[in-house]
Amino acid sequence: MAITVEEILTPDINRPARYLGNELGAVHKPWEKAEVRWVLTYPEVYEVGASNLGHIILYNILNSQPRQLCDRAYLPAPDLSAKLRSTQTPLFAVENRRPLKDFDIIGFSLSYELGATNILEMLDLAEIPLTWKDRAECDISEIPLIFAGGQTATSNPEPYADFLDFVDLGDGEELLPEIGLVIEEGKAAGLSREALLLDLAQIPGVYVPQFYDMTEDGSVKPNRPDVPKRILRRVATPMPAYAIGLVPYIQTVHDRLKIEVRRGCTRGCRFCQPGMLTRPARDVEPEKVVEA
Repeated sequence: MAITVEEILTPDINRPARYLGNELGAVHKPWEKAEVRWVLTYPEVYEVGASNLGHIILYNILNSQPRQLCDRAYLPAPDLSAKLRSTQTPLFAVENRRPLKDFDIIGFSLSYELGATNILEMLDLAEIPLTWKDRAECDISEIPLIFAGGQTATSNPEPYADFLDFVDLGDGEELLPEIGLVIEEGKAAGLSREALLLDLAQIPGVYVPQFYDMTEDGSVKPNRPDVPKRILRRVATPMPAYAIGLVPYIQTVHDRLKIEVRRGCTRGCRFCQPGMLTRPARDVEPEKVVEA
């Protein structure tokens, strides 16, 4: 059931436009007609998350998929966090204004290490158990699948492995729609959470921590025979048509129109994590940029 946001966003809440949704460019799809309901979250305040290009690209791609719906959520500022806890109101998504635990799957974009604790804060505000072990016996109709992607999650997912059902390694443009189809089929078949995760583990680029153990030498090996021994990072071609983002009500950190013309870097500086992880460099054809 949707939350009455007007009762939460009282005059003591700073910058209430952070939580309203309905920006120019926002996508609204009927809740009842969706077979798979996503919420993509950026574990930072709205001004940072709403201006993140990767967040918007994946939001637009998922909403272009038939029978799937994608909403958004961001880290509340301390004033709203306190209000949610004092009123026992769970954290909600901005478009449908439904609690995050009403969705099938929640994805976090982890761009830097300090965002990890914000993920735990958002899960706690959403009244969702923090670890995959605490969620293991719950169907996804009760507790959504929790995953993370992004540069930091791809570079080393192990520090966050206890808290995530799975990790998206590499680019998500092609990977996330594949995940959505598996979830749709799994829901239709009535699969358990573990069985659904086992199906997801067969997708290249999906790492399910509970199916792997870390050895004494630091390597990660499967703890069951029916999952891949090695998980490859996904590499996608940029899609500038999906980069056309939102027009927020308030000023954001990157307060400008953005369109991706290149992904990756040709320099290869050893100290630069993005430059090393986003290889190879991929340029977008000028015609596609103009068409976007």
